[in-house]
Amino acid sequence: MKKVCVIANAVKETAAERAERVRSFFCGRGIDCVVLLDDFSEKTSYEPVLQDDMECAVVLGGDGTLIHVARKLAEKKIPVFGINTGNLGFLTHADSGKARTALDSLIAGEYCIEERMMLEASVDGTVFGTALNDVVLTRNGFSRIISVGISVNGKPVCNYRGDGVIVATPTGSTGYNLSAGGPVVAPKTELFLITPICPHSLSARSILLSAEDELHIVIREEKKTQDEEAILTLDGQRAKDLSAEDKIVIRKSGKKAYFIQLNENSFFDALHRKLGNQEIL
Repeated sequence: MKKVCVIANAVKETAAERAERVRSFFCGRGIDCVVLLDDFSEKTSYEPVLQDDMECAVVLGGDGTLIHVARKLAEKKIPVFGINTGNLGFLTHADSGKARTALDSLIAGEYCIEERMMLEASVDGTVFGTALNDVVLTRNGFSRIISVGISVNGKPVCNYRGDGVIVATPTGSTGYNLSAGGPVVAPKTELFLITPICPHSLSARSILLSAEDELHIVIREEKKTQDEEAILTLDGQRAKDLSAEDKIVIRKSGKKAYFIQLNENSFFDALHRKLGNQEIL
């Protein structure tokens, strides 16, 4: 490994100091390292990172930071390696207390690169953006429900009435989808999930779709006195107001995100360590 970058969540306290320590760690081993502090604004330029010889990005932050960076680096196919300085850190690859050991393994080449599928969301025929974790439609009103019509490949499937609906990738299955009662899916699986949020029905359940399927969602009118029925969010980081009869199309994106996975770690290790609260066997 000859050239890496360190990207830190500038909103976090001591972000600059942490990034400098990691930069010094790499430089002390003869590795060229660039530091970027990202405040999640449009003004943050990734040009120093988007170089053809950049081998990976070490991301300092929580899951939200890692998702944000992985999505931005997807087009250049630069893999990300997350060191958790946030809370749960399910998607990150090492907690801050074990960062030195993890970085030694990274430098030694003791890792593999996983490809993660992303979703593309369009609203009324215009592409709104891509999501690595999930596309979420939620109610845009106080103490009321919304209604959405679900079709797959042009065939009507169901209607959900409730607080909204989550469309998650396998990577995002352990996030909002899990909290809403959806299933956990191994991250390298090629599929996506539809999970209703607090459905006003006893029979509403999650639906798993093939990665090649195309999902259509139509916002139904529930309250004539309110113009904006719902909000569409991508990875909880981009948002758009929706009105009745707006049509959302969600399909597999042509881009993929790239994650570095240390050889001694696995998704199921993380699942047990972060979410498990009892022995299964």
